[in-house]
Amino acid sequence: MNHIDFEKLDILSLSILVSLYENKSATHVSKLLNVPAPKISRCLKTARSIFGNELFLRKKYGLIPNEFAAKVYPIAKEIVNCAKGFNQLGNPAFAGNKNFELVTPGLISYAYPKALMQAIKQQNKQLHINLNSWGCNSLQGIIDGNISAGLCSCHYPQELQAIGNKLQIEALRKLDSLYLICNKNHPLLSRELTLETIAEYPYINTDLGLGPNSLSPFEDYCRINNLDLNVEMTITGISSLSAYLEASQAVALVPYKAVFDLLGEEPLLHLCKLSEMETTRLFNVTEPLTLTLLSPSGQQDPDLEWIRSQLRLVSGTLL
Repeated sequence: MNHIDFEKLDILSLSILVSLYENKSATHVSKLLNVPAPKISRCLKTARSIFGNELFLRKKYGLIPNEFAAKVYPIAKEIVNCAKGFNQLGNPAFAGNKNFELVTPGLISYAYPKALMQAIKQQNKQLHINLNSWGCNSLQGIIDGNISAGLCSCHYPQELQAIGNKLQIEALRKLDSLYLICNKNHPLLSRELTLETIAEYPYINTDLGLGPNSLSPFEDYCRINNLDLNVEMTITGISSLSAYLEASQAVALVPYKAVFDLLGEEPLLHLCKLSEMETTRLFNVTEPLTLTLLSPSGQQDPDLEWIRSQLRLVSGTLL
């Protein structure tokens, strides 16, 4: 990353970056911020130059933030929100906004900011949220109270038994459907799609799980059946996953219908739902992951409970 030149970094460019991250459409951002489209393009170009990174990939369905943009977003969001405080000076209605740190699975993290912010505005909640992708330290962050709530795809309840009463735990839904993603010209597509044929190709894991030793159901199936699966890497960001699979012979199985819907029209990718027969074979020997809502135990905060209810609501539209 370039050394940041603060003389060139302005609040409007950061506001545009934040809004593009949340809305993924320059046209929509232009209307939201009342900024002409050419100005949006110039500010994005400036931000890319300052950060030394593309930040967004232009796809058929809009601008998709990359992993670097996901790291810049919470910092930029905080700066923009702080700047908005100048408009709130002397207005008691904005005093005492509560801050909540949230984490969600990386592949579907794009879907939460806009939905949560709309709900906050519609219900006139005086809340500030900072949303990040689930990472290696997220579980401990929730236990320690540094993260207000998190969504994680994990083996429920086995992986959570050791945590005991440290967390408030709610299983939302079993992820018992799987979607294959690969290059549209992948040799796998000329063969019968079975668990065994899928395992013959480099595999991309797309979820960190609850801990570093967590296995996805497909990895667990291959372990149990002595299939030599080559897990090439873990990619938890949707833009990086899309770009990598477009240009490689690797494959991925994801449990989120939202990913299927988002990438379904990508011209260089093939996506399909794994057949019921193969899905049944898989889950006859291993358990599906469960999307699980976690938050620190002992919290009696109505605002946190409201946020939990919104996380449930948004999650229900993604599966």
